Amino acid sequence: MNEPDETGGRRLTKGTWLWFGDERHQVVGQGGSEVHLLSAAGEWTTIYIAALMAAPGFRLLSESPVDLPSSMADRGALLDGLDEEETASVRDLEAHLNEIRTGYRSGDPERAEPGEPRPAYDQALHPRVSDRVKAKAAELGMGETTVWRKLRRYREERRGGLIDGRGAVVRDPLARADQRVLDAILVQHRVGEREDSNGGLDRFYRRLQDRLDDEHGPGVVTLPSSSTIARYVEQLLPGQYTFGRAPSRRSAAARPQRSYRAEEAVRPGQVVMIDATPLDVIAYDPIGDVTHKVHLVLAIDVATRTLLAWRMTIGDTRAVDVVMLLNDAVTPEPMRPGWKQALAYRMLRLPITREVELEERLELAAARPVIWPEQILVDHAKVNLSEALREACLDLGINLGLARKANPTDKANIERAFGTIREDFAKHVAGYKGSDTSTRGRLVEHAARWSLEDLAEFFAEYVVAIYQRRVHAGLVVPGFPELELSPNQAYGLMVARYGYVLCPPQSHHYCKRLPIEYRTIRPEGIQLDYLLYDDPILDGHRRALSPVPGKGRKWPIRYNPGDPSRVFIFLEGAWRVLFWTHLPDPAVPFTTRMLQEARKLLRDGGLREPSQQEIAEALVDLQRRMDAPESATARTRRELVRAREDVRAIKRDQARLQFGEPEEPPPVLSLVPPAGEEDPALDEVVDLSELEEFEIWDPGAPRGPGSA
Repeated sequence: MNEPDETGGRRLTKGTWLWFGDERHQVVGQGGSEVHLLSAAGEWTTIYIAALMAAPGFRLLSESPVDLPSSMADRGALLDGLDEEETASVRDLEAHLNEIRTGYRSGDPERAEPGEPRPAYDQALHPRVSDRVKAKAAELGMGETTVWRKLRRYREERRGGLIDGRGAVVRDPLARADQRVLDAILVQHRVGEREDSNGGLDRFYRRLQDRLDDEHGPGVVTLPSSSTIARYVEQLLPGQYTFGRAPSRRSAAARPQRSYRAEEAVRPGQVVMIDATPLDVIAYDPIGDVTHKVHLVLAIDVATRTLLAWRMTIGDTRAVDVVMLLNDAVTPEPMRPGWKQALAYRMLRLPITREVELEERLELAAARPVIWPEQILVDHAKVNLSEALREACLDLGINLGLARKANPTDKANIERAFGTIREDFAKHVAGYKGSDTSTRGRLVEHAARWSLEDLAEFFAEYVVAIYQRRVHAGLVVPGFPELELSPNQAYGLMVARYGYVLCPPQSHHYCKRLPIEYRTIRPEGIQLDYLLYDDPILDGHRRALSPVPGKGRKWPIRYNPGDPSRVFIFLEGAWRVLFWTHLPDPAVPFTTRMLQEARKLLRDGGLREPSQQEIAEALVDLQRRMDAPESATARTRRELVRAREDVRAIKRDQARLQFGEPEEPPPVLSLVPPAGEEDPALDEVVDLSELEEFEIWDPGAPRGPGSA
């Protein structure tokens, strides 16, 4: 402030605003007999105090100007945005300054205009620059100080320094606001609105006034109009959704107030993220004629963006699901029925050169890369903090890391993968329910038709056929950011750079993570969940005492809840596999539906690298198969409801028929042997003359002993 002192003079101190050189300046510092000034256009000036006070037009200003400058825009960008008239004005001023410097408006004696140099600017007649500046100031009607300032700017910034800097100043819209009101707005948003339900501007305005009255006393701080408060909120809290949707507000609050730095990994398995999310699809159980909510738990490798493992569950994810997911991630799977041969692991085209063991390890891989995790990153969900998961990681030699609470960006890769799955997979499935109630359709449960097993098969096909082969914007060749890679290609590239990092687990790694049931080894085998498992390895152990103390004759049996085709038992120092006694082929799932899908989809004998267009077409084809065709063909809502009910009735009938189907169908009776059966009698040559002639039957002939 420029308060007058007792003698009636005004103080020249730091912060004082003054008029100097046809422009506003603020005192930003003093040292001895000098003063440092900052103009409204952002120009710095150092001048002796005596010279400042003696300068023409100098005066102290009673108050600061409205809208103080906060920052200066790029002068080069401003020059590029000038219109023709403004550009001509800048070029004319540049010509005047060139005439001061050289005597020529072009600045070059070789391009002299007629009559140049003029006498007032001829360096031979006026060698002192100050004389030429004085003449130019008189010609343009400017002060000499202004001409000197423009000349200095031109020397430093060339043409960009000639733009009027006052128009380039970014004004502070909160310069005149009460700081107490601004502080209260920030506190109210952080404490009262961030975690609350939507309330709108009127509630925020009332709560803000109550907060100010409580802190400073009733009526001490008066709020401006609600429109002004809304403008303040927009300036103080951009992108925070203070008056928007509650989920958006919480998401913005969880966003880190710094530049994003994603989790980095340079080799497969270095960092693997695990997380669970509700899948926006409703599953349908045709046997019980009910619908279920589905959860998806996923594991993704950060370095290659490969989806290592996934599990779909009914209801919330349990701790055992996470442990089994870890088991799936480190265990190769056989090719599932319904996948084309083109989806085999060989499409990775790994660069096999010097690695002798690489081919042997490739034989263990199935339709996707199998990567051994070095570190697993999970959030603080209860299922991720279970003792079972900690023991599994400890046994497998895997580091278990925890992301920070309320920081979803720590697991940005898997969160983005969930978004990709929703866009490419979930919303194209019959029974898609949207991400929230605002995007949910009416009676979406009636559109659900796929069981949990169907959804899992569709998702497995999507991962191998689409996701793993499509280029990813976050995967590029080092040094060539324009060359994007698919997860499969990134995996192959990293194998060439860092060596083959996969370490296939031994069978005991897989079995030790499975649930345990205690069963007696009976003469016919081991019965679990009404299925009988047997193998000759059990001979000598039937009805034997259990090796576990206190269990009598009940032996520990390990089983996979998602694969009833086999169980595991530890005998003679090794893990043994016991198959279901009625399993036709141990390498193929035994459900009728899977076998039908295998016969229908196994084709395309040749293998080749698919193009991105073919991958996109495969995605559309998969989406069409998952969707409900009657949705596109029905002409009325009544037809749509009737068609959906017909489809679900067929699904129920098929499920009940399959559920009650005998394990061994009865033999088919036939009077005529089927073609191809071996019958020696059919191969004999018959002589018709040797056949005995029988009496021709006459219906009118008498019958009885005396009829002859």
